[in-house]
Amino acid sequence: MYKISLTLLVSIMLLSCSEKQYSFEFIEVDTPGTSSLRAIHAVDDDIIWTSGSQGQVYLSEDGGHNWNPRPVPGCEDTEFRSLHAWDAQHALVFDVSPQGRAFMTTDAGASWELVYQSPVEGAFFNSLKFADDRQGIAISDPVDEQVFVLRTEDGGLNWKRMPTLPPSVQGEINFAASNTCIEYLTSGGIYIVTGGSKSRILSSFDHGYTWSFMDTPAITGASAGLFSVNFASPKTGVAVGGDFNEPERDGCSAIFTEDGGNTWHKAESMPDGYRSCVVSLNKKLHFAIGKTGCDYSMDQGKNWTFIDSTGYYAASAVKGKNIIYLAGSDGRVGRVIVQKE
Repeated sequence: MYKISLTLLVSIMLLSCSEKQYSFEFIEVDTPGTSSLRAIHAVDDDIIWTSGSQGQVYLSEDGGHNWNPRPVPGCEDTEFRSLHAWDAQHALVFDVSPQGRAFMTTDAGASWELVYQSPVEGAFFNSLKFADDRQGIAISDPVDEQVFVLRTEDGGLNWKRMPTLPPSVQGEINFAASNTCIEYLTSGGIYIVTGGSKSRILSSFDHGYTWSFMDTPAITGASAGLFSVNFASPKTGVAVGGDFNEPERDGCSAIFTEDGGNTWHKAESMPDGYRSCVVSLNKKLHFAIGKTGCDYSMDQGKNWTFIDSTGYYAASAVKGKNIIYLAGSDGRVGRVIVQKE
């Protein structure tokens, strides 16, 4: 059952200079368990998948009113922080165990098939993103200071490690906080954000055949960097992050691009603390959330306005609707309805 936790009215000035109001209505949803949920995928307003600790995966087919546990057998000691779903029957998860495994279901989670296992130890999969129904990218933390990216061209049935990636630097990592450290566009643009000793953007403009790193002004540190990236259009993108262990730490926690990722700029005003995930509702409106709160931007990530201290880890916007689903600690799922007043 839904529980309304808060409703906020936020005034937003549009380019016409006429004042419009948006309401952000947060509705808390209960799942049957207590897993720490780090990935969520809203296929539409009814079908939502989420996954996280205790080897747990959940499926709702009625917009979050009811949830069905769909755990992967034998995986109780691992976490699924990477998730993609096509519909109520088909979904894919990657785990964070040293075995580096991926499992797929074609029967709504009643059974799961192993579709990938890393041939080298040390793989720790952080994020998974598909450009379309067949082309997908998954990323692990670097192995032996070598970027570790997988690609599929058949909808996740088969995966190959991409051989032409540049090396990472010592201490550079990807964060498995929200399943959104990758963006993959149908145009072939791929953007992967990093943190740790370096906060950079790893980009490809040809579906991963060639790559290059770009430095950014984002903060760095053992628990700091860029955590999430989202493109609202082929040209305009936003990345957010901060410091997970020091969420109020000052510094650059948001950057944006207006030229398809060729250059990135520091936001003019920052989100109010660490943010692990960013999604877009249209070409201008972005929503960022982390464990200590959430913010919005109405100008493609240049300026951010604090909404509330409601905290979750991950978010997924429903395509074509002003609805966002959220996932967080202790099996918490939320629904945000954004309305123009």
